[in-house]
Amino acid sequence: MKIKSNILLLLLSLTPLTISAQLEFIEVETLEQMEAAQKKASDGMLMLFVDVYATWCGPCKMMDSEVYTDPAVADYMNTHFLSVRLDGESDFGRIYASEQGLEGYPSMFIFSDDGERVSKIVGFTPAADLVSSLSSITEGFGKVKAYRAHYQKGTLDAEGFADYITVVRDMGNQEEADRLAAEYMEQLMAAKSKLSDDDIRVVAFYMDLDDTWWEEFSSDADRLRKLLGEDYMLAMEKIYNNTLEKAVDKERIDLISKMAYELAPLVELETISWDLRSLPFIQYYYYTNKTDELISYVDKRYATDRKGDHRWLYGAASQITDMDQQYQTEQLLKKELEWYAACIELEEHFDYYFYEGMVLFFLKERDNARGSFLEAESLASTQEQKAMVEQVLGYINGQ
Repeated sequence: MKIKSNILLLLLSLTPLTISAQLEFIEVETLEQMEAAQKKASDGMLMLFVDVYATWCGPCKMMDSEVYTDPAVADYMNTHFLSVRLDGESDFGRIYASEQGLEGYPSMFIFSDDGERVSKIVGFTPAADLVSSLSSITEGFGKVKAYRAHYQKGTLDAEGFADYITVVRDMGNQEEADRLAAEYMEQLMAAKSKLSDDDIRVVAFYMDLDDTWWEEFSSDADRLRKLLGEDYMLAMEKIYNNTLEKAVDKERIDLISKMAYELAPLVELETISWDLRSLPFIQYYYYTNKTDELISYVDKRYATDRKGDHRWLYGAASQITDMDQQYQTEQLLKKELEWYAACIELEEHFDYYFYEGMVLFFLKERDNARGSFLEAESLASTQEQKAMVEQVLGYINGQ
């Protein structure tokens, strides 16, 4: 009786925090209040939307002023969700953020009416995108429950099992998707000599170029595009990362060659990314700490088949600068300066000067860095470029 009374009092104390005239949040500060909010959602057969914010977070403030004030957002969320807010840096907020695996602010966690976390959204999300995402989540969770019922009864065929894994992955529940995919591959693929369409929809997100299925999998790009649809590039990215990780871990340069000559052609129609035949080698040499080999690779390519191609040289140098921002390896930084200078000698370009300024700043040559950023400023042609220079110059001048 006492427990029930306490819960009732907590429910009554959950006063809404108005973000606009239409959408109301409940501000949660304790575990008991969060549990009471979940009970209130369950009683109303609503999903629970938890917005975890920080008081200093700019994108969080933008969500408040631009997104949660949108009538379409308010209408959809009021219909389908009980919405609560939580300061991620309060005492309880830190515990909650840790339990949920917070990746950044703002983070929005979505729970079913029975308390199961079904998805999450991270970062500023425009109003239309938020409504679209929440609509997909509510619809997707309905499918998950239906597939799960058949799964638990053991009545899912291969197509249904593949559909189940796809829906779970699309919901953002990667751990559950991984577990189900492992079960699928163990039970349904062990004795196969050919990949079915359903097999491809599953293994596309878990294989690498060292896999026994790779040759057959990669033999028909049109089939892959048809079966994977909008997830085609996501699958290719997974395969790329899986292979790179194995190549670095095992120091398998042969896998890097396969990435350059077998994987890159599969995405040439979908991407304009800088030279996907060179990128795997640059990443491999960097992540295996082969600094001399990395420098030699870039120099040799620029002296031979990429001779005089300053856009290629800038692409290689900027990839290395970006990868090395945390460690700022002096040997690489000094070489990057040479590469950017070579680019500038052939063509004065905003990007070349901006990256040169970054490297000089990393080397603590602030006066020279300021000079490069000023040159970049003189070549800026967009508001974004001008804002970038203004930000870094403001930081340097304030030091």
